Amino acid sequence: MSSSDPEVPQIFHRTVVEKKNFRATCEDSVYSLVDVVVVDIQLDATKPAFGEAEKGYCDISAFREGIRTLGQYIQPHCMVLVETTVPPGTCEKVVKPILEEEFIKRGIDIVANPPLVAHSYERVMPGARYVESIRDFWRVFSGINPKSIELCREFLSNVLNVKEFPLTQLDSTNASELSKTMENTYRAVNIALTLEWAKFAEQIGVDIFKVRDAIRKRQGTHDNLLRPSLGVGGYCLTKDPVLANWAMGALFGAQGSLDFAIRSVNVHDTMPLHTIEIIRSVFPNLHNLKVAVLGVSYLEDVGDTRHSPSKTLVEFLRKDLALVKAHDPYVEAWPELEEIQVQSELTNVLPEADVVIFAVGHSQYKTLEPKQLLEMCNTKPLIVDCSNFLSDATLDTYKALGCKVRGVGKGHIVN
Repeated sequence: MSSSDPEVPQIFHRTVVEKKNFRATCEDSVYSLVDVVVVDIQLDATKPAFGEAEKGYCDISAFREGIRTLGQYIQPHCMVLVETTVPPGTCEKVVKPILEEEFIKRGIDIVANPPLVAHSYERVMPGARYVESIRDFWRVFSGINPKSIELCREFLSNVLNVKEFPLTQLDSTNASELSKTMENTYRAVNIALTLEWAKFAEQIGVDIFKVRDAIRKRQGTHDNLLRPSLGVGGYCLTKDPVLANWAMGALFGAQGSLDFAIRSVNVHDTMPLHTIEIIRSVFPNLHNLKVAVLGVSYLEDVGDTRHSPSKTLVEFLRKDLALVKAHDPYVEAWPELEEIQVQSELTNVLPEADVVIFAVGHSQYKTLEPKQLLEMCNTKPLIVDCSNFLSDATLDTYKALGCKVRGVGKGHIVN
């Protein structure tokens, strides 16, 4: 998986070659030598039924074992800083008890030396400014006791640009953890709302993106309206509402559920099926239909395929016996869908295509000339724009060249 941020290779060269202060090891005993441990253990949500996120849960067994290992080695003065996005309540109800248990086994007095645990989540934006989004951005944090808070503030102040982006301290790790999951849920619900209205716009001949632009002119209240697309992917919006919903009962024993949050996840998980409905409006029978999917990552100009909506799109197209080929300039392998070989050359995907889906807005696709694409296809395929990646002028060119065009939320372009 490649990075489009030029700072990444620079940092590796500076820390590995020049300063030689970057070390990698699998030896657990190293934890006994450190003052701070930053925990970034992937913690996913399990959704056992497609489109039914309300049944989702969080398997924290691997996370628990990682924390237990820390408890077996770290010194009492070591602060454990959890940066993993975790269900609210994790630091207080999972991390702290495990560390206390392991400290007691080692003969450490947890009254005199209570575990030091803090939580601070990253607001990372993959892409060309990845490092900057970590270093030069506002950070929220808290700790399970005053000493943890003090150490966390000191550590973050030494590694982040807190002068221009001051830290925000919350009252507890429960609050910090809830802040992360609620922050991403807000975006998930926002996008789900636009997806719903995009379908409406398609039926009445309206361009939802022009409507969105008009709404966003209302600064301060509506300028953060997000855009519809093939669907939402990545490691945050697809799982964080599920983590919080699960935590209500599993960690706090609270009543109720986060209905809006869960509904947004279901909209996102099933949204790629709408693109298939768009294709069916032109090709009712998908059997042996040759489909080229341009983009399998979850975000433009990055190579991260985790929870990509393109996976759902390809899987359901293949269930309907369509012949699918996929291209992505940033993805060499697709671990979530290994049976699909992702191509790096368009000439390996486009020839004889009946349908070309612009699934992800990679820069390469936005600059692709219609005539050039059709020459590679040697057909006049249906063009499907999944998130306003192509301008009206470009789509008109495709029409003039004999192609049918369709798009998510683009009711005005049907021909």
